[in-house]
Amino acid sequence: MAKSKKRLFLFAAYDKFGIVDNTLLHYLNSLSALGDIVLVMDNDLSASEQNKLKTVSNLLHSSAAPHGEYDFGSYKRAYNWAHKNKILSKYDWVYLVNDSVYGPLSDISGILNDLESRGVDLTGMIDFINMPTPVQVQSWFVGLSRQVANADFLYNFMNSVRTQGTKQLVVLKYEVGLSQLIMQHGYRMSTYISGQNGEVCHAIYDKPIEMLKAGLPFVKKTALQNLYGLQYLYPYTTDLMVDMIYRHAVRVGLPFTKSNIPQYKKHFRLTLFSIPIWTVYRQQQENFKWVCYKAYLFDFIPVGKVFRQN
Repeated sequence: MAKSKKRLFLFAAYDKFGIVDNTLLHYLNSLSALGDIVLVMDNDLSASEQNKLKTVSNLLHSSAAPHGEYDFGSYKRAYNWAHKNKILSKYDWVYLVNDSVYGPLSDISGILNDLESRGVDLTGMIDFINMPTPVQVQSWFVGLSRQVANADFLYNFMNSVRTQGTKQLVVLKYEVGLSQLIMQHGYRMSTYISGQNGEVCHAIYDKPIEMLKAGLPFVKKTALQNLYGLQYLYPYTTDLMVDMIYRHAVRVGLPFTKSNIPQYKKHFRLTLFSIPIWTVYRQQQENFKWVCYKAYLFDFIPVGKVFRQN
């Protein structure tokens, strides 16, 4: 049997209300089954919220304090903790991971095993290939081999991270900059999902259902409204996960749907003396195969919902 890879996840998180959400705990617990974790949050936490993290196994260290340097500021602090404690060389792979996504919606061990077997030193979930922008791995899930994670140039890069005036500068200097720096040193990259001319990199925001169909076990939080309803998540994850996503989105004010969400239309009605006894309404988003049906007794008492593939 092949020796299992040792992994370290440097996790960047943020919650504007200072909450350790169940969606974050789910992500951390999923990763803890695959490796060790160093967590840095860009916000304060109360003692009661910090106690929630004690349930996460293989969490080597956690800290929570505002720094204003976005995810790369948290990556820097997590990396420096690991560097100071001389543990980076223990791991075959070091991952930079953040909580800008919901997930994993399913087990990702097979995906990581695949990525780590490709003979590259830079990997991740999705690349960004666009004509005006150099190629890079999207920074919400980036994998670095042992050679890269322990390189002097990476240490210097991490410690160059500073507060930037705009999110665009963060992307250009650090997200693009990291991938380009690694490849300039002769290392190759490969991602789980790849595309040309920006189609894939934008699809994670604009067409999350297509990404789910392609096998991506994550949904960008800012793309939630483009699902056209949380019911489209059910075929890809558990009811419990959908419920956690719903509760988090309500708490932080994320929109669920666009204003042009398709309305339910009457599909079937059974009447008796012109009185509606049983009515079924149907909803289908254009270009999607999944259809939702709602059934009502006397046209106002909800009795069930069915979600199926058309």
